[in-house]
Amino acid sequence: MSENAVYQQVVLSVSNAQAGQTIWVELQQQTPKIGFSTGPNFESSGGIQVNLASGGNLPLTSFNVNAQTVQVITQSGSGGSGGSLQFNVTLYLAAQTGINTFALRSRSDPGVQITAKIGFAQPQVVNQTYTPFYWNPQ
Repeated sequence: MSENAVYQQVVLSVSNAQAGQTIWVELQQQTPKIGFSTGPNFESSGGIQVNLASGGNLPLTSFNVNAQTVQVITQSGSGGSGGSLQFNVTLYLAAQTGINTFALRSRSDPGVQITAKIGFAQPQVVNQTYTPFYWNPQ
């Protein structure tokens, strides 16, 4: 992103994920350009955080983030409680100035539920088709 980039924090909340499943959120290509990011250079709370809702450890096989996707693969047969996994991924979106809307979709395994919270807005479900979001929600 250029030095004129604008940033917005996004929290992806994952629920009903089972051990061995893939959680995959994709950002639609568009103009003005937008991408997942660790946040502005000067932001002390920047970066990417993963928090398990119930505490403890999240059994991960891999965690990958690039400009267009966030992908989490959970470990199968982790020997845990066998219940569903609930966790949040907090990161940023970076975009060119002038952005008004963008879209996300879930390409996750069946049964996985994902919501996205943009800034201080109410969480919104991320569907299997591109779901529109406002950059500056009211």
